[in-house]
Amino acid sequence: MDWFTRIEGVDELESAQSFFDFFELEVDPVLLRSRHLHIMAQFNQRLTAAVPVHFADEEESDRADWRLARRLLAESYQHTVAGPLNTQSGLAVYQRNNGSFIDWSDLLEVRP
Repeated sequence: MDWFTRIEGVDELESAQSFFDFFELEVDPVLLRSRHLHIMAQFNQRLTAAVPVHFADEEESDRADWRLARRLLAESYQHTVAGPLNTQSGLAVYQRNNGSFIDWSDLLEVRP
């Protein structure tokens, strides 16, 4: 992910909205406010897995890195807002495999 931190200006971004402004992406501000942690977690996973293409021309490589990060951020947003959080989020709280059920009568039962 070293390639991402080399993009000029990215180290100054402090909020999810600032990332979308920096990469010139339009988003629904209500969805961004309510799902920003999920979107940014998804973005981080995509950044970590990405393999950028580098060109001989350093300026072209910088622009290609910016375009790749922009695409990954847009994909993260689209994926996260496409459905309910429990299916779209990559956060661990939604990835629990063992569901549990406690019968109502067990909740009402007083144990000595």
